[in-house]
Amino acid sequence: MASQPFKLGIFLNELQLPLDEGLEEASKLGVDFVWFTGLPGMPAVADLSDAEADDIQRRIEAAGLEHMKVSAGSPFKFLDLTEVTVDTLEDHEEFKADFRAMVRSMELANRFGVGAVSVYSFAWPGEYTADKPTWPMRWMTRGGIISDVEMDKLVKAYTLMVEQAEKHDVDLVLSMMPWNYTNTTANFRLVAERIGSDRIKAMWGAADNFNCGENDVSTRGFVNIKPYVFGMHVKDLRVNDGLNLDFDYLPFGEGEVDYPTVFRNVRDNGLDPYVSISTHWTPENGDRVEAMRTQVRNVRSLLDTLDD
Repeated sequence: MASQPFKLGIFLNELQLPLDEGLEEASKLGVDFVWFTGLPGMPAVADLSDAEADDIQRRIEAAGLEHMKVSAGSPFKFLDLTEVTVDTLEDHEEFKADFRAMVRSMELANRFGVGAVSVYSFAWPGEYTADKPTWPMRWMTRGGIISDVEMDKLVKAYTLMVEQAEKHDVDLVLSMMPWNYTNTTANFRLVAERIGSDRIKAMWGAADNFNCGENDVSTRGFVNIKPYVFGMHVKDLRVNDGLNLDFDYLPFGEGEVDYPTVFRNVRDNGLDPYVSISTHWTPENGDRVEAMRTQVRNVRSLLDTLDD
């Protein structure tokens, strides 16, 4: 493992443990980095006082770990852009609340000496409703088509975010989810090129890209995302019926995502990403800690055999 250019960490939320118990487990797993959007018994990250935040950072460092990126919840994950226009975006209450949380995460990142904060990329129309009306269209088009009207809103939103990122000297790391506009490498690149800022980075979610119909994510997808990779959001899945959003999360290495090619391309092209290991599945006994142990073990096994 020492020869592999990957900085292993875990997404603590997956353990569903209080901070100190999660940090203890991360230390046992032998990873070096952690991040979270919120944990049991902890105030919302955006609501932390400086003293509370400093105490959390002290506990992370005392466990021999480092903070991968700072995330004040999941800003801009749920806002439906059909609710706003370019001109009304800044006055929308949900946008303003998420923006304040993001700025607070930047302040905390500066306080901790962390160089990146986590944001999301807004919901496709109707996405967080029961029927997900735009999903079939998005599957058939390998991720969906971002209209000019929607793109203008995205550019306006991220231009405002980049201004704050420049002010606080941090990068904006966009999560890639099937339910948000940067759901595929192709869409991420479209958005990033329109924004035109070196501050825009990706937490590359190859499994999420694959789940959106981008079945060449390990090859063509890598070319799209290569200039932007901050880290890799690692989990695995099997698509049963893409058109009807029928899929199963599986232990890493047992799904359909071509992770050997993903990791080889990252390594061979000289990238040095964080690897944020998630689970999204649980064993039959429901033990989420055991699920994470399996994931970390399987990721290490793949990295150790990349040249076989």
